[in-house]
Amino acid sequence: MIDIYTLFSHLKSCPEYFFQCPPLNRGQVSHTEVLLMDMYRKVHGDFSVADAALPTLVNLWQNGENQLVSMQVGCWLFHHPFFAGKPEWIIPIDDFLNDDLEALSAYVQAREWVEDEDRAEEFIRLALNRCEVTPAGETALEAADRLEALDTLKRQAVLRGSQASYDRIREIRRKMAEQKAREAANVYGRE
Repeated sequence: MIDIYTLFSHLKSCPEYFFQCPPLNRGQVSHTEVLLMDMYRKVHGDFSVADAALPTLVNLWQNGENQLVSMQVGCWLFHHPFFAGKPEWIIPIDDFLNDDLEALSAYVQAREWVEDEDRAEEFIRLALNRCEVTPAGETALEAADRLEALDTLKRQAVLRGSQASYDRIREIRRKMAEQKAREAANVYGRE
């Protein structure tokens, strides 16, 4: 168990180096790939483990810059000693970095994961949730409730829903105004 504030402090101290994303050149090892492989080896607990025992990075070229930088921020988080030597977490961490961050990168800029307190907490809680870790001092229900309260994707769905409602109301008002104008024109035309 680890408390959320220890990881929060660690994430907030992310070096500028992790925000750099040099252009990807085919045939060369990318900055992101180096950070990912190093982090996977640390989590595995064996720096001499073969690449074949670690997640493949074949789709790295398809990711946008924001997702790549977000993944690098994730590498910084998972370099915390709490995650070291836990090879059973490699697949959940890979799912977090690839699946969760892919979905979130459309709404959250990489720097927000460190600079915005709610986004930083969401980042940490989502990562811990993927590893099935409940923060120290919280029950599983409390941790799930807090993660749900911070959920960017859920917030975006609510915003889309409220925008759709607003658009419907605006359309109804427009049609009512047109109807009223036609009725007024009809009354004027009869006189």
